[in-house]
Amino acid sequence: MRKPLILITTLALSLGVAGAQTAAPATSPVPVTITDVPAGHWAKDAVDRIVQCGLIQGFPDGTFRGNENLTRYQAALIFYRLLQTGALSNCGMDQEGMAAVANGMQEVSTEMAAIAGRVTDLEKLNADQQARIDALEAKINEMGNMSAGADTAALTARIDALEAAVQNIPAGPAGATGPAGPAGPAGPAGPAGTAGAAGTTTTVTPAPTPTPAPGTTVVIGEPSTDMSMASAKTLYAGISGGANFVDGSSNCINKLQKTNSQINLCVTAGAMIGSTSVIGPVGARVAAQYQPGYNAIHADVNATYNLSAGNLHPYVGAGLGLTSSKSRTTVSNTNATDTYINALVGVDFRVTDSIAAFVEGNGRYYLTNKGFGTGLSNVRNDGSGTDFNNGSTDAAKTTKGFGGAVKAGLKFYF
Repeated sequence: MRKPLILITTLALSLGVAGAQTAAPATSPVPVTITDVPAGHWAKDAVDRIVQCGLIQGFPDGTFRGNENLTRYQAALIFYRLLQTGALSNCGMDQEGMAAVANGMQEVSTEMAAIAGRVTDLEKLNADQQARIDALEAKINEMGNMSAGADTAALTARIDALEAAVQNIPAGPAGATGPAGPAGPAGPAGPAGTAGAAGTTTTVTPAPTPTPAPGTTVVIGEPSTDMSMASAKTLYAGISGGANFVDGSSNCINKLQKTNSQINLCVTAGAMIGSTSVIGPVGARVAAQYQPGYNAIHADVNATYNLSAGNLHPYVGAGLGLTSSKSRTTVSNTNATDTYINALVGVDFRVTDSIAAFVEGNGRYYLTNKGFGTGLSNVRNDGSGTDFNNGSTDAAKTTKGFGGAVKAGLKFYF
């Protein structure tokens, strides 16, 4: 019964395992404040009591660290304080209790001595292993410090001597000549030639030179003009110049044309980007044109169908577009937007595999006629002959019609 009691007492004295410090013990308890054991903790009273008795002083930062393991050094320090400073008597333990603790420690001294012996053996084993490691490291360093020059020179000399010996091995005697093989059979005689007439000279006609198959021979120095391989490049960007056809009542008046007689054309400049093959021969294109007359901009999106005939690549297409231009109303400096259905037909001529010249015609059917950029009639179609400029836009919104445009330019394929 006493032995378990002693062990329990020792366990109680060991509370705050991580709180044991390695400094030399004081002759009397030093007031210590533990900062990491909160009020209400299940071991709060035990920790305070042990600290009050001077057995535990915590770490220099004032922490107890109750969840850390107890080292043998820390345990030795606790017992040293217990035995040398009379810490328990300072905590109110009487002589009888002190004697009971001392007797209990004496009873477990045998087990502690056995443990100490095992620890000593382990420390000796560690020391032996460390000595072996040190000796091995010294051997490795010694081998690394050996002069490699002499060994390398000796090894090179032995290799050179071996190569010389191999090269100087005398050739063996030549073997006897074998018997000659039998002669092969004679080949068949060729057909006899035609005898020539007496007194005449026989003319030998050379065999005709085989004619190469058409399309399989290219004469050196003759440039190939076939651009059919250019169709491998499908993406392109282009620039163009052209004109829009307009009604006589909507002639363009701009800086380029104002000094000339009025004509039924409005000059344009534009750009485009697209592909000739989105799905097979079906492609797509986005194009825009600027028309200085009436400050008009035409933009459309089209699907195209592309053909190929050598250097020529015809195409057709259809799509939708918008025209933004000066409004027909009396309000100044305003623009109107009109929608149209677009149809196009054109042809590319491939100059190289990356550059093509093109000509194209566009047919536009305008669904509205609110701006001058449509090029449609500027007069109502109700027979009244009233100009749209009277401020009414109802007729302009309902007047539909066809318009046309042509353009030419360059496309750059990539």
